Amino acid sequence: MMSLATLYFPAGVGIGLGAAAPVGPVNLLVIQRSLAAGRGPALVLGAGAALGDCAFASVAAFGLGAIGGLVAQYDAAIRIIGGAMLLGFALVVWRSSPHLDPGADRTGNERLALASLFLTITNPATLLFFVGSFGAIGFLELGHDTLHHRINAALIVSGVASGSMLWWLVVSGIAVRLRDRVSDAHLRLLNHGTAAALGVFGVIACGAGVWRL
Repeated sequence: MMSLATLYFPAGVGIGLGAAAPVGPVNLLVIQRSLAAGRGPALVLGAGAALGDCAFASVAAFGLGAIGGLVAQYDAAIRIIGGAMLLGFALVVWRSSPHLDPGADRTGNERLALASLFLTITNPATLLFFVGSFGAIGFLELGHDTLHHRINAALIVSGVASGSMLWWLVVSGIAVRLRDRVSDAHLRLLNHGTAAALGVFGVIACGAGVWRL
């Protein structure tokens, strides 16, 4: 029987893909950024989300119960903050005037990466996803108790990072390939649609936070 230790990294890749793939705010922003400014800025934005996924994967894999408990304790406030950020993003995206120019709109990439990081870590459901995924797979030799457990945890977290970035590479690559078929007018429509979707996500997050107060 193959040792489970050989499966931690590939399992992490699969979990990272699963965490990044659902269509949500960051996916919409990466697609919009790919079309407006090219693959590089979109990958910077995706890297912020991947870092957020790694943070939650680390909490789940290394068994940092105190941090997990803190997230659960302030679940309502975190949801409200995340929802407010989404509403702010929606306003910015709605008011932007995109142009199909690879050299345009490259400023602020670091801020976008930080914003996507915060959008990811202000979604407590992401932590529950990783805890549930690790539990469903049945990997028990995780944590920080022994060197063996720490190595396994590091392997699965690095796999999550790789899987998440693989998703953003695929999404941005597909979007860039479609750029020749997209005009500035199409981009404005995409921006308005993206902004509307972000606004809906934001209202839902704020509503869920208020409901839990």
